[in-house]
Amino acid sequence: MEAFEKTMSIYTLIPFLPLAASLILTLFGEQLQGKGQRLVIPAIALSFLLSIIAFLEVIANGPINVQLYQFLNVGKLVVDMGFFLDQLTVLLLLLVTGVSTVVQVYASRYMVGDPRHSRFFALTAMFTAAMTLLVMSSNLMMTFIFWELMGLCSYLLISHYAERPSAARAATKVFLVNSVADAGLLVGVVLTFLTFGTLDIQEILVIAKSGADVSDLPITLLTLCLFCGAVGKSAQMPAHVWLPFAMEAPTPVSALIHAATMVNAGPFLLVRLSPVIVLSPTAMTVITIVGAMTALFAAVVSLTQTDIKRTLAYSTISQLGFMVMLCGVGAFVAAIFHLIAHGFFKAFLFLSTGNALTATHRHLEHEEETPALARNGLFVGALIMSIVPVLVFFSGSYRHLWLSQSSSTAEIALWIVGLATIFFTAMYLFKSVTTIFRRGPTGAKDSEPLVSPDLFSARHVIGVAVIAAIMIALLITVWRWFAGFLSPAVGGAQSQLASEFSVWILLPLLVAVAGWIVAYVRFRRPRLQQTSVLKKRLYVFFLNKGYFDDIYEVFLVRPTLKLADWTWRKIDQGIIDKVIISLGTISTALAHRLGYLDAAIDKGVMSVGTGSTAIAHRLGYLDAIVDNRVTSVGSVSIGLARWLGRFVDTEGISKTVDGLGRSVDASGHAARRYEPHTLQHNLLVVVLWLVAALGFFYWIGG
Repeated sequence: MEAFEKTMSIYTLIPFLPLAASLILTLFGEQLQGKGQRLVIPAIALSFLLSIIAFLEVIANGPINVQLYQFLNVGKLVVDMGFFLDQLTVLLLLLVTGVSTVVQVYASRYMVGDPRHSRFFALTAMFTAAMTLLVMSSNLMMTFIFWELMGLCSYLLISHYAERPSAARAATKVFLVNSVADAGLLVGVVLTFLTFGTLDIQEILVIAKSGADVSDLPITLLTLCLFCGAVGKSAQMPAHVWLPFAMEAPTPVSALIHAATMVNAGPFLLVRLSPVIVLSPTAMTVITIVGAMTALFAAVVSLTQTDIKRTLAYSTISQLGFMVMLCGVGAFVAAIFHLIAHGFFKAFLFLSTGNALTATHRHLEHEEETPALARNGLFVGALIMSIVPVLVFFSGSYRHLWLSQSSSTAEIALWIVGLATIFFTAMYLFKSVTTIFRRGPTGAKDSEPLVSPDLFSARHVIGVAVIAAIMIALLITVWRWFAGFLSPAVGGAQSQLASEFSVWILLPLLVAVAGWIVAYVRFRRPRLQQTSVLKKRLYVFFLNKGYFDDIYEVFLVRPTLKLADWTWRKIDQGIIDKVIISLGTISTALAHRLGYLDAAIDKGVMSVGTGSTAIAHRLGYLDAIVDNRVTSVGSVSIGLARWLGRFVDTEGISKTVDGLGRSVDASGHAARRYEPHTLQHNLLVVVLWLVAALGFFYWIGG
């Protein structure tokens, strides 16, 4: 369906409302200190309301194209600032603005008394605006600009507690890792322009869908370069190391990063450019492998982490890897369904975790030798939470999902990775839910009661089960509508997926239940004193997160710092500084030499000046003689002029002219006495005089 254009639309307020709130807080933050939420919450809530209106209009009328102005026009490069709202865009807008509204409301209480209150809300509003602008942009260059703006906001928010060295280091690490990945994205943008001759996203997609003759090599290169940006923003291996360190930010920021903004940019970019990606089987294979490895690795690492926020961070990495893997096999609709469901679910988990950690005033950093028994309601709650993600992430007919691979070995490998990810996800969700409430707050006495969750108490189990059943029915219904709604906005194999519910979903459900059972048995059973060497090594390997941080530290960070130190000492100080100092010394010596030469020149000039003075005196005498001669000639001229004026001019010419005038005047008076003063008479006199004058000049001219 073709988009209808609007030169100006109310939907431009979706990103501009939070952007305006951010700018106002930036300029007047001191005056609004402690009151920033009163400006930001209404702005983002209105953006959410406008997103709902845009969603309904796209359902009714199709995509919307909003033209604003021409941002750049250099040669063949034309960059238009405009928004394109199609099915994919409005779904992401609902996620971004909806979750951001909830997070801002949560932060209004969480950040009470914070000394950087206005700064925090200004940056979170800017963060939301950057993501909405990225989603709505109709041009790939503008997408890249807002991509970078979002990275800058993440750096500033993660370093919110900058007085803590760990927060400062974490923000630096996040910024550097993403900057390296974004360099690949920039190259991909350039290659896209060279390949398609435009950066307008809709024009690129039309060319890709039309089956134009484009060679495989440039398509593969530009797709892999664009995927580099997605690897960075969505924390895929090997650039996944930044996301756990982002937990140094306040909990509302973690919820924004994991659920509403930054990490969702990678899958969104892949789905937005899906018609281009499917043109390169090589690139899709690479995307599938990277996503599968990330999903499985991060799920296993989550099992070994003792900090609840780190566990949630690696769970996010795992689920993002699953989204990327779905994009790699062509299931773009499934990837967006997964992304939206995960966004709302992960926002709930982070905000709930923030409340729990605030209540207990600690992270989980130590394990008891014999775990305390939790309430039965907590186990049931853990089971439900282990099953719900499977229902959310795997609802729908996915039986064709793995058939897009030409190799049966690849199909089997993807099945194994997918089911293994489900299994480990159920295990770490069980661990997260059942261990956070096993001890009381730090410093509590043994006689004090332990903190226990009311949500998973026995009296709430039936209610939660009913809600889960309702959710299952809703998901089945939603998927049928979702697949048909989103398919026109993406390309690839997902358009051939059937929309009806399939019984194959029982398999991942059984795997999820199996993961819960294994976790439950391990939780209730006392630890064995002896463990095999292989298990110990595997545990240590995943406890240290695969040693990725250590490898980067040894092979990248330290060599880079040593190279920088060597460059500073040998190049900067040893060569550049010495050259500059030498140039200064040479310049000083040359200046002294030139000073001596100048003094010598001054002496020569002075001697020349003395000779010149004598010559000037001689010339003075000559000038005086000439002046005397000229003066005498002037005196004679003045006398002659006086004689001519007295005798010739006054006595001769003036008297003759005066007499002639008196005669004419007398004749005029006489004529006036005898002729009437009529207009015709005056005109006749004028004509006669003109004839006389013309005759006189004609006679003079001969």
